[in-house]
Amino acid sequence: MFDRKWMILCADVSRAVGTAYTFRDKADALRRVAAGRTDKLVCPAGSDAPGAQGLTCMDSQSGLEWRIYMQETERGTVAVEGLAAYDDALRLTLRSLVADRVVEGPISIANLAASDGLSLARARAENSDPGLLLGQGYRGNSAGSYAEAAEFFAAAPAILADTTQDGAVSHEAQIHEALVNRALQLSNLGAFGQARRNFAEAQGMDLRDPVQTRLARNYAAIDALNRGAPQEALEILSREVPPFTPTVTADGALSIDRQTAASLNGAAGASLTALLGQPTRLSPQDRAAVIDAQALQLRGTALRLDGKPDEAREALARAYADAMKVQDGRIISITRLRAQIMSELALGYEAQGRFGEAESNLRGALELVETTYPDSASVHVVSARLAGFLARRGKADEALAIYRGVIADVQRDQGVLVGMEHLMRPYFDLLAGEATQDPARVEELFTASQLLQQPGAAETLTQLSRQLEGGSDDAAGLYRRSLGISRELERTRVEIARLTAAQQPGETDARIDALRARRDQLAGAQLEAMDALAKFPRYRAVAQRTATVEQLRASLRPGEGYFKLAQLAGSLYGVLITPTQARGWKVAMSAQEAEDAVDTLRDSISLTINGVQSTYPFDIDTAVSLDTALLGPARVEIASLSHLIFEPAGAMLKLPINLLTDDAGGVAAYHARVKAGGDEYDFTGIDWLGRDREVSTALSAASFRDARAAPRSAAKKEYLGLGNNVPLGPVSVRPGIRSGEGVAIDADCTWPLSTWNQPISPRELNEAASLLSGSTDLMTGANFTDEAIMARPDLGAFRIVHFATHGLVTAPRVGCPVRPALLTSFGDSRSDGLLSFREIFDLHLDADLVILSACDTAAGAGLEATREAGLATGGGEALDGLVRAFIAAGGRQVIASHWPAPDDFDATERLFNGFYKAKNASIGNALRTSQTSLMDDPLTSHPYYWAGFAIVGDAARPVPAH
Repeated sequence: MFDRKWMILCADVSRAVGTAYTFRDKADALRRVAAGRTDKLVCPAGSDAPGAQGLTCMDSQSGLEWRIYMQETERGTVAVEGLAAYDDALRLTLRSLVADRVVEGPISIANLAASDGLSLARARAENSDPGLLLGQGYRGNSAGSYAEAAEFFAAAPAILADTTQDGAVSHEAQIHEALVNRALQLSNLGAFGQARRNFAEAQGMDLRDPVQTRLARNYAAIDALNRGAPQEALEILSREVPPFTPTVTADGALSIDRQTAASLNGAAGASLTALLGQPTRLSPQDRAAVIDAQALQLRGTALRLDGKPDEAREALARAYADAMKVQDGRIISITRLRAQIMSELALGYEAQGRFGEAESNLRGALELVETTYPDSASVHVVSARLAGFLARRGKADEALAIYRGVIADVQRDQGVLVGMEHLMRPYFDLLAGEATQDPARVEELFTASQLLQQPGAAETLTQLSRQLEGGSDDAAGLYRRSLGISRELERTRVEIARLTAAQQPGETDARIDALRARRDQLAGAQLEAMDALAKFPRYRAVAQRTATVEQLRASLRPGEGYFKLAQLAGSLYGVLITPTQARGWKVAMSAQEAEDAVDTLRDSISLTINGVQSTYPFDIDTAVSLDTALLGPARVEIASLSHLIFEPAGAMLKLPINLLTDDAGGVAAYHARVKAGGDEYDFTGIDWLGRDREVSTALSAASFRDARAAPRSAAKKEYLGLGNNVPLGPVSVRPGIRSGEGVAIDADCTWPLSTWNQPISPRELNEAASLLSGSTDLMTGANFTDEAIMARPDLGAFRIVHFATHGLVTAPRVGCPVRPALLTSFGDSRSDGLLSFREIFDLHLDADLVILSACDTAAGAGLEATREAGLATGGGEALDGLVRAFIAAGGRQVIASHWPAPDDFDATERLFNGFYKAKNASIGNALRTSQTSLMDDPLTSHPYYWAGFAIVGDAARPVPAH
């Protein structure tokens, strides 16, 4: 019927608003367009040739106007049709297809201002093969974007359930496939509790589909390997699966049963081939061979990790041989599997001292993926593996050259090093060796450390990115355009590599030159789009941006220093940058040792067991040990600073750095006092790190530069205070509340309604409002609902926005996702009593300061809660959820709490009273002065009372009230 077809989608409409076609054969194009239309149109008489000026018809059922356009080109006929309400989009589509490039132009349409981050995916599923929704998840997996993949796979079951599709078995298989894929992505991110829950749900479907059972088997084995359990992986790979072989009929023809045919020919089979890189026309037996070859490769990996190199090499050799038997090894897209097998063989050879064979396999694997998938995550993985091997063999210069290529590619594509942590650790060790002060090495270390990403950040950034993509404002439109350009650029690079590989020596191919020109054009368009996006706070909050040492230095003032901590594969690295110096080092403490130290300190500050919160004497000796290990060779320089900007990682996301100390004299005096019968809660006299300097917390170097350069708020009103939710009372008759906009796959992840029965007193808000001279307002009690906050039109009119409520920053139960949210009162039937980080992201603020005086809004819940929820660590989800969302919404600086704000001795009230009373002070100095008064009072000198609040952004900015 047509040569190519496109659907025209709008972010807030769940169906296509138009369709476009191209026909090489120009004959009878209008009739062919009508044949593919489900709507019956009534058009004016004599309207056989719509032309570029268009034809207006009427939908006979809905009565809506319909527009049809056609235009002849050298390549054939272009036809575009759709709802007349979206005429701007239809005409711009026509111009773009005629020009064979993206044509810019305005689109004026009515919208409901309703943002749904998955509406585009839902529309794609409704208007084409629903299995293509899974394909988006597979693309994320192949690119190493595990959080993005998990998001699509999480949404797929609910979306697929709402779509109609022929073949019940295939539809059920798709839902199963989404479950096991989401489980795998969560496992890749280290969220093993959530992964286990999704695997169990898939297993509960009791599906005997030959494709799906093999897929589940392989993914469960990968999960076991991710958890460091090779023996468990071997047991999983030995599980029996349904037969997956064709039978021969009496006449010699091959046949397969209906269930296998449905799974292979339906969308689930197509999605499986996307994962394993197979073309969709593979025969059933070819597909069976590929799946089982992957299982053999996983068996070889597990055997190698289990200390059985000979058996591992045998399994890997069989896997490679079986994969190469598929169409005589002529399937280009099976390259990833072949490269993975060769890389595994290399690791086995290296372990046995067969270095030549190891290097040969690694270089062969790299050649494979470079030829077929240039500039892809697969190339980065194999390159890093080869570089690590060379580093271990003492070839540091060659290893560094390869690592630098990986970093340059990832940085160019604005990517991250997710899933490559162990492979990149030798690079960091080479750069940070001997506490380097070499400018070039420090620059490399700083750049590479900015490409790391915390698992919690990966998940929340992905959700916020989907929220931005599904929006209806200028930033959302530009962001969708940039994503389209990036995808087209990737496809162009792959096609250039394919044609170049097929080229004979001395042969020229005009197609390659044309594609290279197209690549350069797309790269320029991508830079233009990124430059235009950079002015939007919502984009800056989700974009992966880096800064050079010199760019950061340009933002620093005398007496300031930026301390970045990076965690990588169990190790920690530090970088300190001041206006005149730069230093990098490897922390003399493992990530696990730091985790243990932080948990010890957290437990002595605020520990909740069975709902009872307790504070114990602060473990001052552990604070000294942690200070010595983290700050290491830079301690003297840090001590000379008047303003320390700290970018935390790993366990330090859960702990404010201002409570560390190296005050040996003060610590000795404390112990002597206690030994003589003094109060063990009295820590007066300790020279804390935060006592004599401002301390800022940064999400990234780029975000700090943004905070410093941001103009002051133009808001006319002073202060908006929000909090004191209405308790629910007895909760026996009402269900739980979902954890902040969970999707259907997490439908049982609810918060108990008793969570709403401990509201925070509004006294803190009332006191703050009374201290400020400008226009103030309060939203408390029944007025403090999520719906009322989101509906309020003047949120951008306040310079200070202050929340005093509970922050929910861990999972409600084992295996559930973390969905950071602030607790509110309940409103109408649409209210869930939660202001989620995604809803915060869509608020319109213009605030110099946002204060989150709540439970654990900066760090994450206590040790008991995080362990109970199955989280490896706590805190990243809060810092990269609530805080990042408020910055994206228009907050310049955010003050957030690391633990429940204390009411004892009126500590929190005194802290903020002193803060708001400060005259002609910066935010940092105002808070520090108020904290110092608590430090010097024996009753409130314990860090629990004064250290809990962190300033995220630039503490040197002036207090908004003054």
